[in-house]
Amino acid sequence: MKTLTRPPQTPVRPRAVAEAPRRWPRWLAVIAAIVLLLLLVVGVVWVLNIEPLATGPERYGIRGRSPAVTTRDVDALGTTGRVQTLQMRPGMTFRYGFSITNTGRVPITIVNAGSTGQQDVSTTLVEANLSLERAPGLKQFGPFAPFRLGPGETAGLMMQVRVSPHACSGKGSSTMWYEEPVTYRVFGITRHAEVPTGTEIRLVGTDATSC
Repeated sequence: MKTLTRPPQTPVRPRAVAEAPRRWPRWLAVIAAIVLLLLLVVGVVWVLNIEPLATGPERYGIRGRSPAVTTRDVDALGTTGRVQTLQMRPGMTFRYGFSITNTGRVPITIVNAGSTGQQDVSTTLVEANLSLERAPGLKQFGPFAPFRLGPGETAGLMMQVRVSPHACSGKGSSTMWYEEPVTYRVFGITRHAEVPTGTEIRLVGTDATSC
């Protein structure tokens, strides 16, 4: 009589059970992708909504071959600032400056500033002072080029103002502004902000026949 001895066989597992270990990594990858996508969306929304620029402590008077400037400091209703008034002449140019501070938690790059275009009065950023952190009050301006502004840092900006040769400067008319458009980048995304300068520039017309 012959006796056959067979080694014990591995029990056959159901197909669903056998494939389960291979499905877990796929689900984990899907979950990780969803989490990363949500983080990316939240990050983009945060970048698009932060407003890091604020008025800095330094102000600079009007420069150039302009008529006499009248300067008046304002401190009322919780607002402090300065009003600089001068007569408006078609074709005139002059400069004035202000400072900006990065109140955010990340560095930004100042790309440009000013309100150029087809209008009676336009402003262009021509110089910058990057030494305010090292020596507050130092009027060390140089030609403007895009620059990095770290968290808490302050820089001075010098604007060139141009009045169109055909601008209306009739007696009783006036043009004024106290903000400047500033273009900057944060994490490679370009943003635009209207930044108060702490100074109101007021151009007053005196010519009764120019309009």
